[in-house]
Amino acid sequence: MRKKMKKYSAWSNWKYVFCRMCAYDKRYPLYIAVKSAAAFLSPFISAIIPSVAIGLTAAGSSLETFALVMAGLVLGSLCIGLLSVYMDNLIQTKNYYVSYDSVQHEVIGQILHMDYAILESAKGKMLADSAKYSYELDWQGWNRMMDMFTPFAYNLLGVLIYSVILIPKCPWVLPVFVLMTVSNLLIERKISRRAWGKHRKIFHETDSKVNYFFERSTSATDGKDIRMYQMETWFGHIMQEMIEKRLKYWKKAEVGYFWPCFSDTVWSLIRDIIAYSVLVAQYMQGGLDAASFTLYLGIIAGFAGWLNGGNMGDGFIRAYSEMLRCNWNIEDYREFMQFHNAARDDKKSTKGRCFSSDSSGVSIEFRNVCFRYPEAEQDTIHDLNLHICAGEKIALVGVNGAGKTTLIKLLCGFYKPTSGKILVDGVDITEYDLEDYQRGISAVFQDMMIMASSVAENVACIEKEQIDTEKLWKCLTLADIADKVRGLPKKEQTSVTNFLDKDGVMFSGGELQRILLARAIYKEAPVLLLDEPTSALDPLAETAIYEKYHQLSQGKTTVFISHRLASTRFCDRIIFYEHGQVIEEGTHQELMERGGEYAQMFLLQSQYYDKEGEAS
Repeated sequence: MRKKMKKYSAWSNWKYVFCRMCAYDKRYPLYIAVKSAAAFLSPFISAIIPSVAIGLTAAGSSLETFALVMAGLVLGSLCIGLLSVYMDNLIQTKNYYVSYDSVQHEVIGQILHMDYAILESAKGKMLADSAKYSYELDWQGWNRMMDMFTPFAYNLLGVLIYSVILIPKCPWVLPVFVLMTVSNLLIERKISRRAWGKHRKIFHETDSKVNYFFERSTSATDGKDIRMYQMETWFGHIMQEMIEKRLKYWKKAEVGYFWPCFSDTVWSLIRDIIAYSVLVAQYMQGGLDAASFTLYLGIIAGFAGWLNGGNMGDGFIRAYSEMLRCNWNIEDYREFMQFHNAARDDKKSTKGRCFSSDSSGVSIEFRNVCFRYPEAEQDTIHDLNLHICAGEKIALVGVNGAGKTTLIKLLCGFYKPTSGKILVDGVDITEYDLEDYQRGISAVFQDMMIMASSVAENVACIEKEQIDTEKLWKCLTLADIADKVRGLPKKEQTSVTNFLDKDGVMFSGGELQRILLARAIYKEAPVLLLDEPTSALDPLAETAIYEKYHQLSQGKTTVFISHRLASTRFCDRIIFYEHGQVIEEGTHQELMERGGEYAQMFLLQSQYYDKEGEAS
């Protein structure tokens, strides 16, 4: 299912992110160049103001000249500072749009189109979570890396220019600068690899678990059980354990940053001793005047800011460190995208077949089909042979765990057979275009997928502007839910649940089933699959729903799946299914006369479906 994932270097990831920024707005390099120039010039002007003031005073300049020059420098610094702030806001706004308008949209789109088998796997879920974390927080991933490009650029510019200014007067500082920079860069790289690279999976895992328990604790559905069984202490204990585990590894990662700070302090001390000693000696010997001496002192102080940060914010080393740390998030994002696209290769290679959605049912055949879940020791479905005629209604029954839902997932194209073929209208389903193939199937699953949006959108599953209102009401009427919807204040625009809309309505289980029935009708697909959709209903309500399904499935190839037998008497044929194999098949009457396992199960359950309490 999965190809070997390509690994990317830090440089490759930085280039990738920068190219994405430029693809979003081609003027990005210009923004960063202007910001870098402004961010360098503003503190540089501030650094030379004392030297200029001393120089003017020593030259005996007039008060007017002194005031004019000082005012010009201060005003220039102010204007350049304002330009720097403006460009910073512009760049951050662009970064925000790249992260959420481009990257987030892309990740969500990939998840929605991801191969179902991958989405269902633990590996797929982990990669999807990691891709989400790559853009979700401002202090990591895409957001932080994009924010660091600019300080990386202007701090590097400051380091280079200040070095050019300082070294001619103090060449002995050069090797100290080189050793200081290389040492800190190597330490930061080591921290990134050992701390963030090693522990990031633990961060993601614990964050996902904490979010899971948070969602459970805020769920109105789960809230009943939490309060009834006094789970508050248990929940709190589990979350506390996970948070402590997260903090433990976070501390390990953060403690490592002591060493670059220690290295910076030592090298800064050595640099300052050498630089100040040389400059003071030159000044005492007359090699420097007071103005030049003040300038170079300012340059030495400013150099520390460009290299390591401080009052000027993130320095060159810090920006480099942050980009290294964010590199792992970009690695996760790209691995997810690569993992996803590798899984979709087979979809892109299909021959483009599709069957007509307005046909009166299609034939379905399982030919020697086997399916085994990854790492399972035996097949869930083994050598299955089953033929369903076009327009036929069959009931697939059996105990829980018999493999019925797995069979449905295979038929839906969610899984691929380990061996054998599934034929629809005589064509292997791998030869159909998958999305077009799935348009030909309406399915109602055991776990109800109801969105906190309008009734109309839940039925049509498209944007409200595209909904055919006449068709919608016809489907609601056929599903026996139209009168209920008409009686609501906003009618079909009423939200299902009040999760996103305070005026939303909490429908009953039976009403939600009828909304799902209307959804299946609206799709007008030739194949209808019902995978235990009524398991949460009482027997009489279940029977009523199945009667409605039976009425509306005329002309469709229909598969009813249930371990309860309310649906079987409506079907042309009944398949008793166990351990991935067909054990018995025939009509209801034939199987009852045979007296096999189906008959025993039906007699056991029949009292719930017959109003007189007798089997029929």
